[in-house]
Amino acid sequence: MLLATLVVTITYQAGLDPPGGLWLDDGDGHNIGHPVLQTTHPTRYRVFFYSNSAAFVTSLVVIMMLQSKFLLNRHTLEATLVLDLFGLITAYGAGSTREVTQSIYIVALAGIVLVYVIVHITIRDHDPEPVGDHAVKHLDDKRKVLLLVAILAATLTYQAGLTPPGGFWLADDRELGRRAGFPILLDNYTRRYNTFFYCNAASFMASVTLILLLVNPKLYRPGIRCRALYVCMLVGMFGLMGAYAAGSSRNLKTSVYVLILVGAVLAFIVQMSNLKQVIAATNPMKLQMGKLKQLIAAATKIAAKRKKNFNT
Repeated sequence: MLLATLVVTITYQAGLDPPGGLWLDDGDGHNIGHPVLQTTHPTRYRVFFYSNSAAFVTSLVVIMMLQSKFLLNRHTLEATLVLDLFGLITAYGAGSTREVTQSIYIVALAGIVLVYVIVHITIRDHDPEPVGDHAVKHLDDKRKVLLLVAILAATLTYQAGLTPPGGFWLADDRELGRRAGFPILLDNYTRRYNTFFYCNAASFMASVTLILLLVNPKLYRPGIRCRALYVCMLVGMFGLMGAYAAGSSRNLKTSVYVLILVGAVLAFIVQMSNLKQVIAATNPMKLQMGKLKQLIAAATKIAAKRKKNFNT
């Protein structure tokens, strides 16, 4: 339900405010209020529009299925969610860039992450399937956390990829090299834009692939056990941090400050994790010491009792 609701939200917004912006005046071959991308890259716009619309409608169907016991079917629901996510991937690949090579890179990222997870599971997971309600519930709880993080990252990166920081040029200017519908950041800060673009795309694709895997129990249970899905989550989070550092500022010092903040938070998390492990390791020692004291006390009582009987 959460995934479908967020997909409806972002696809609705992207459909009303498409990538590239809207024309602000009438001109040769375009009218005011029409999408710039539709004029400059008509094929790319059609791919984006139909894919985004398919994801929007599919998400509405998922919401209706979840509200009706008659329509709810696990396999049908999984297939609908997969179609929904593939619509998002296609719309993102078409709308986030104007270059064919970058669109291919975006789609290839999803395939690379998916292949990595399957290979990782095949090589590393040799544990038997969990038996008992407690073990299954433990894996399902981990799945819920991973799914929540993945949905959050996918939502943020989808919106940021289609409407990058700095906005778009809304008119052509051949003298200054400006092209309508292209990101302003790309022309003014090319390296910063490329860093933002690739980090954001990596985070989006890793998050969407993670969601795809979490939909199927046969994939997410071994993926969680061998920690392959945690690698996807880390790629998504680091990509999100890199995109924020590159896109939130135009000053190198500010970007470095953001990265230092990220490093400090990660160091704190690692330190707390190590402390937790130390505490967990000392607990069995404390338990053994407590048992040893109990045994000594019991032995002392028995010895005292025997001495008293001997004296009598």
